[in-house]
Amino acid sequence: MKKGKSRLKKENKLLPVVALAGFITLELWLMIFGQGNIRQAPTQEPLDIRKPTIIYKEAEQNLTEKQEIMQYIILTFGEDAMDALKIAECESGFVAAREGDGHLTSIDQQYNEVVGDSIGVFQIRNGGEGWNRARANGKSAERFRQDLKDWKYNIDYAKSIFDRAGDWHDWYNCSVKTGLN
Repeated sequence: MKKGKSRLKKENKLLPVVALAGFITLELWLMIFGQGNIRQAPTQEPLDIRKPTIIYKEAEQNLTEKQEIMQYIILTFGEDAMDALKIAECESGFVAAREGDGHLTSIDQQYNEVVGDSIGVFQIRNGGEGWNRARANGKSAERFRQDLKDWKYNIDYAKSIFDRAGDWHDWYNCSVKTGLN
């Protein structure tokens, strides 16, 4: 009996991971095959999910913002897209205007700005104690926050962080939660 109960507890711990994987698979399936008027790009190359070549014709107006965000992540991250989708789902649930980590904020004394919170789809921090990512990008913290709420900018910026690091360690908590680290 004890072995059976222990096994059930282990399997129950995997349910959120399995559910997330199923959700992402379903979303991708619907995005790729469930939009009606979808055709392959004019190159007529074979369809490869790792390198999406799908274009949307009339169905493009019918995509939700979440589907557009997911599609852009797939196009931007290429072969790392599935992992990127897991991180984005964990960080923000694909919500472009999501703000988090308010408890990590501090004042940058040099510029008298609040830094440290995380913004957007990939929850990119705009700075922290002793560093100011906004100023490193030539922007005020407020301007950088606004830019990070633009999901395309946020995804592109996340891709640059990922490419520089070569892994997901900059998203440590979600990389652990999703099994990527």
